[in-house]
Amino acid sequence: MAATVAANRGRTTGVGFDLQGALDIQQALTRLDDRLPWLQERAIQTLARRLPVEARRDIQAEYNLPAARIRDNLRCAVVGGSTARAAGVRLVGQWKRGIGLLNFSGRQVRKGVSYSVYRGSRQLEEGAFIARMLGGNPQAVERYGDRVQMKAGRYRGQKRQRVEVLYRSTVAQMLAQGRRPERLLDYARSVLRNEMSRLLASYDY
Repeated sequence: MAATVAANRGRTTGVGFDLQGALDIQQALTRLDDRLPWLQERAIQTLARRLPVEARRDIQAEYNLPAARIRDNLRCAVVGGSTARAAGVRLVGQWKRGIGLLNFSGRQVRKGVSYSVYRGSRQLEEGAFIARMLGGNPQAVERYGDRVQMKAGRYRGQKRQRVEVLYRSTVAQMLAQGRRPERLLDYARSVLRNEMSRLLASYDY
C-alpha cells in the first residue's frame, strides 16, 4: 500500500510505503518451515537497502537536484509485524522547509534568479537576488514589505526591506508526485520476489 500524508493546510507532508500484507511473496512463504523464517527477514532487509536508491534515481530522472540533497530527506525503515521479526519496509520523504532555489542550479541573472526545478527547462524568478544570510549560507531571496530597522547582520541599525528565502518542492512532495508511488511499490514487490526466489534456491527449496 502506498499512502500520502496530508497536513499543514492540506499540503503533502510525506509519503509512506507500508508493504506489510501487500507483498506478492505468499507462495514462496508457504514453502518455508519454522526453521527458516529469517529468509523473509533477509529479503526485507535487502529491500530496505535498495528502495531508497531506486527512489532517489526515480526522483532525479525528473528533478534537477543533487543526489545528496535527496538522500538527506529520505528515510527508510524496517517495520515489525505481530512477531519480533521484520515484516515490511516503510519509505518516507521528510517534510522540512522546502528546497532553496540555489539547489536547483540557481544563478544570478540581470532580471532575477534563473533556476531549473525540472530537467531540461529553466525558470526565472524576476526581481530575486542571491544574498548571504545571517548563518553564512547564500540563498535566493526577494524583498517584501515596508522598510524596517534591521536588528542584526551587516545592515544592523539601518532601515531596509526584509528578505524572504525562496523555496520550491520538498522531497516528500517529489516522492508523492504522479505515479512514482506506484512505480516504487512495483519495484519493491519485484525485489522481494526475486530475492525470495534466490534465497529459496540457495537452500534447495
